[in-house]
Amino acid sequence: MNTQRAVARLIENQQTQKEQEILDVASRYFLGHGYKGTSINEMARDSGISKESIYRYFRGKKALFEAVIAKELAAYQGKLKFLDFELESTGLEEALVMTAESILGVVNADRTLALRRLIFHEAGRSPDIGEYYYSIGPREAYEHLERVFVHHVPDARVDPTTLAQYFVAMVLHNRMLQRECGVLKSMTPKQIKKHCETVSRDFIEAFLR
Repeated sequence: MNTQRAVARLIENQQTQKEQEILDVASRYFLGHGYKGTSINEMARDSGISKESIYRYFRGKKALFEAVIAKELAAYQGKLKFLDFELESTGLEEALVMTAESILGVVNADRTLALRRLIFHEAGRSPDIGEYYYSIGPREAYEHLERVFVHHVPDARVDPTTLAQYFVAMVLHNRMLQRECGVLKSMTPKQIKKHCETVSRDFIEAFLR
């Protein structure tokens, strides 16, 4: 029985590694060629991964693209889950700063910026792709922030959902507008931290005192 479990686990790990290999290739292909310009046939030919292997894990190009989105956001989602776990042991300002750093840290990256542009462009033709990205990205940040506000300021005069929306807007709007317009280059971790600390203090002063 132990041998059977060991063999099953080895097969599962091999499948996971193959799936990861496909996603790595697909990420480069989508970011390099765009959604419309990506062909699974060409991807298979150029990468040496058989088309059959790709379709074994993914139903088609759309499913593959959604898997790429999930892969790119995996670390971000993990950080938000960690912050949820730490909620009881962190103060309000600390929780806001760490959440803001997690959000801005991923959105600020050149790779994520390119992926977001691709998602927004494709969402015009396939709204469910945009909905999928929103559900595993922005919405998770909003829901985490709502839990922060419910925990730390249950008697706030503004409801948690609105507070979460205002806070994310303060963290992202001006910085991302500048990034999208090419006015601002990718921020360093030090710059991100300073911005998030300033926004968190200003937000608390404006809405929660």
